Amino acid sequence: MQQSRLDKFFTIKKSATTSKLVDNNGDGSNDSTPSNQQTNKRLSTTEYENNKKLKRTKSDSPIINNENSSQINENFETNFSLNQFYLDKFLLILSSLVKYYKYLFDENELILFDKFQTLSASSQIIFIRLLMRRCKWLRRSTINYEISNVTNEEDSLTPLVEIGLLQDISSLDDLDAGLRLLTSDEMRDFSKRFHCQSKTNKSKKTSIENLKNLTNQYKSMFGSTTTTTNRNHLLFKELKRIIVNCYKISEDIRGLFFRMMLAYHPVALLSMDNLDQNAFTLLYKTFQITRGDLRLPWREDQISHEYLPFKTPEQLKLYQEAIDLETEYNQLEESKNTDELIKFYETYNEQWRAMIDSSTENEQLAGYFRRFSPGYVRARILSYLTEVLQRARRYDESIELIQYLLNRAIYNRNRRGKLWNRLALIQENYIKINGHQQSLNTIYEALQDPYVKLGDRLALCERARKLYSRPKSKGILLAEWITNEEENLIWTVPMPKEIEVTGCLLANDARMGKVTYTIQDPIDGSIQFCTVEQLAINHYRTKEDYTYGIHSEGAVIQTLIGLLFLDLIYTLPTPDLLIDIFQTEPLDFRTDAFYKSRQNQIDERISQLNSEENIQDIAEKNWDIYHLTMSSVVNWELFPTKSTLLGALKCLTSEQIKSISTYTFVHNQAVWKGFPDLFVWNPLLKKCKFVEVKSHNDRLSYHQIVWLNKLVEFKIDCEVCKVSAIGSKKSLQRTSSIIELD
Repeated sequence: MQQSRLDKFFTIKKSATTSKLVDNNGDGSNDSTPSNQQTNKRLSTTEYENNKKLKRTKSDSPIINNENSSQINENFETNFSLNQFYLDKFLLILSSLVKYYKYLFDENELILFDKFQTLSASSQIIFIRLLMRRCKWLRRSTINYEISNVTNEEDSLTPLVEIGLLQDISSLDDLDAGLRLLTSDEMRDFSKRFHCQSKTNKSKKTSIENLKNLTNQYKSMFGSTTTTTNRNHLLFKELKRIIVNCYKISEDIRGLFFRMMLAYHPVALLSMDNLDQNAFTLLYKTFQITRGDLRLPWREDQISHEYLPFKTPEQLKLYQEAIDLETEYNQLEESKNTDELIKFYETYNEQWRAMIDSSTENEQLAGYFRRFSPGYVRARILSYLTEVLQRARRYDESIELIQYLLNRAIYNRNRRGKLWNRLALIQENYIKINGHQQSLNTIYEALQDPYVKLGDRLALCERARKLYSRPKSKGILLAEWITNEEENLIWTVPMPKEIEVTGCLLANDARMGKVTYTIQDPIDGSIQFCTVEQLAINHYRTKEDYTYGIHSEGAVIQTLIGLLFLDLIYTLPTPDLLIDIFQTEPLDFRTDAFYKSRQNQIDERISQLNSEENIQDIAEKNWDIYHLTMSSVVNWELFPTKSTLLGALKCLTSEQIKSISTYTFVHNQAVWKGFPDLFVWNPLLKKCKFVEVKSHNDRLSYHQIVWLNKLVEFKIDCEVCKVSAIGSKKSLQRTSSIIELD
């Protein structure tokens, strides 16, 4: 399908490497400053991305084209240079650990590090590349890393096995893992050898299940361990004959080198979704930085090695174990296996509580260092398990666990509002005896908690109002504080302005959670497909004269405001705020301590934002200095050119920018939750609007209501766009349950 001309208005998180925003004014203006030319030059390095995955191929013809031959040699040299880069960086990390963090590893682990450094370069490279892959058995034929100085590739793996860094086929004792190494043809022949091939389903997965069931049948028929053992021995003997050789990094060795990366990059690993899989891909991020694709906001000499949160090998191991358990929990939660999650809770609940209660040293740590403690990770997992207990209808245990966590105020501070709301909900709906009074008492206590954020506070207020206003509650529930103005605990927020937009619904995919609409191209009248957000943006472009629109929720305002303070964000009042070169922000940025430690500088900057000229100058200066710098505050992909961003800033007055800057820095922790979906603007008319998109029957969350109310308070135009589908009634009825934008 030909790309729609309307796509130029739908700048939804386009990549900075490929995005080009069409200038609707037709003046053809663009950024041609030296800094932008240098940036474009760096961004055009896509040739490497195409080459790095190429493998050496065999030609069917004996005649090889000279051009193809030179291309293969070029790819080979590129791959070898990448391997060499990985090796150099890995050895640098290893030497730094021995220099700064030697105390975090025992004598045997340090000896193993020394043995690794004595290996040949080819063995070291293969081991590093295996670390960057998933921890599983691999056949020798799949370990294809082009090493230019290796004549016998087996010689590169043998030393790794001899010093204990790799396991070979002699250590293979998992039948399921071994069977998965076979190809489809090998699996078919293997199944025929043991007469267990399925006649109807000949897939590899079915064959594996049949072979595994074969041993179970022998065990049940003969009831003899010897018979089953002999059968397994025959299976393994034939399996190893076919495989010839395979290799795997053991869990202990991988854990050791994971702790090495954890000590060197503790902050960067916390931001990754899958630590086990992605920890060693930080080596590739270093390669991107060296190549110029990424920029760091810090220098190596700014790193404070003496402030590492781990002081003993035991602390580092316990922290690693806690992270591994959190990964295990996330996998169970993703599978929605409630029974296994309950077993997980029963296994670790009492043990973790004892560890948390005995970790008195965590109370002395600053909040931004406390998150690197195993107790902090365990308390976070326990907070997740409160919902699991509720799903399993174990309400008393869920209440007891929530109360336990709320009594440990040094943990889960950013989740306390959610815990209070869950406790009040369970007491209201599932406690039969005096549950409503317990819920009101809980809300009263929660509203006095300073760590409960505004969205959660509003939810608690609404719950208390509904409970107390029920006809059956009069004269029974005691909660005079609800109507007592002197208490000043109940908070009321007016509902925001709403508009209605209709669109022609094309498809409503309940399984994928996607809704597709159609709109008409204003130029040639052709029908184009779009999302619900693009439908709303098209409405504001055609009906209200907003030339640009972005769907990015809180990222757009965080980028606009963050850019004005980026130089202050990267300022370090104390050296302990930077312990990892891959940090995208100081350690205290997501805590209340950030504003307190920089209040004078932030207040002074806010006072400088008193005119459009000053705002433009500060934004332009920080763009030139920090463009494409790794940042969790500024999303460089949202505004592909400096002029686009400056044009968006012009649509906000100085008073609006000052108000929202003050609010976001004072309430720095979790403040962006619930921010409106869309930002639409017209730089020529200097007008903009923030829009929350909802289906016709969908409701706003309390966090969204708070943000919309704050924007109204700051005199920033905002509203709720209710989208209704026109078409079949069935589609219209299903739409409200599918569009989930909150």
